[in-house]
Order: sequence, then C-alpha cells, then structure tokens
Amino acid sequence: MSQMDRTRAWTSGAIAGLVGGVGMGVVLQFGTDVMAIIGALVGVESAPAGWAVHLAIATAFGVLFVAAFDRPFFDELRTTVSGCLSLGVAHSAALGLLTGGVVLPASIAFSDGSSLPIAALPLPGVTAGIEVGVVIAVSHLVYGLVLGGTFAHRVGATVDVRWWPAGAAEEPGS
Repeated sequence: MSQMDRTRAWTSGAIAGLVGGVGMGVVLQFGTDVMAIIGALVGVESAPAGWAVHLAIATAFGVLFVAAFDRPFFDELRTTVSGCLSLGVAHSAALGLLTGGVVLPASIAFSDGSSLPIAALPLPGVTAGIEVGVVIAVSHLVYGLVLGGTFAHRVGATVDVRWWPAGAAEEPGS
C-alpha cells in the first residue's frame, strides 16, 4: 500500500469512526438518555459534554479499526463493501465486549460506585436492565455498520453481491 493509500485509509478510519459515532450516539441518546453520564467521565455531567466525549472516543476507535484490520490477512475483506461491513460489526462487537465487560466495570470499581448510573427506559426494574442492554447492543451494531459502510465508501471498496467466498471452486447448488 502506498503512503497516499495508507494516509487515505487512516483518514477514512477517523471519518468513519466519527460518522459511526453519530449513528451510535443517536441510538444511545434516544434509547437511554445516557449522554450526560458519558459527559460525567470528564467531570461535566451534561449532554453536550457527553456528545463531545463520545464522538472523540468513536473517532479514536475508527483509527483503531484501521490499525486492527490493516493486515494482509484482511486484504480481501477490506476491498469489498460486505467485507468492510463485516469487519465493522466484528470491531464494534469486540469494543462492546471490552468496554462493557472490562473498562466500565473496572471504572465503577475504582470509583467506589456500586451500580451503573444509566437512566432506565420507561419501565423500571428488571426489564429496564434488559432494555438498556438491548439499546447498547443495537447502538454498537449501528456503529459497526455505519463505520464499515463509511470506510468502504471512502476507500472505494467494490460492491459485491455473492453468497459464496471468492475463489471457491463453485457455488453450492450449481
């Protein structure tokens, strides 16, 4: 990959992360109203601060997307739209598991907090925890799809409509 292509890939990752962060943020804002809590991570419990923090992190994770998948093993996937979408979803799923399963519990433990301070959806109690989990999972799916799609568009990935891996001897049923 030439230096110009590499620079385009890094820039595309940052832009795709930012655009994906907007999509994810909309789901989080209207699904859980969590943006003020995200702002509290930097000491300002407000929605605008939460959006600023969220978009900065989403942009950084877009750059991490390029760092993780800029490997020869992923060359074929990075050249197609469906491959970029797949990588985006895998990336966001890994981020969701890492941030929700390791980083968030660790930060709560270090701050002597006992529970996640997320404003629940209209139904309090047990179902609220499930609903918040579903909203967070959907928001990560949105992030991955928008990240992968935006990255594919920026790097000029080809649109591929096939249900069988490239290079396979023949498609099933032929």
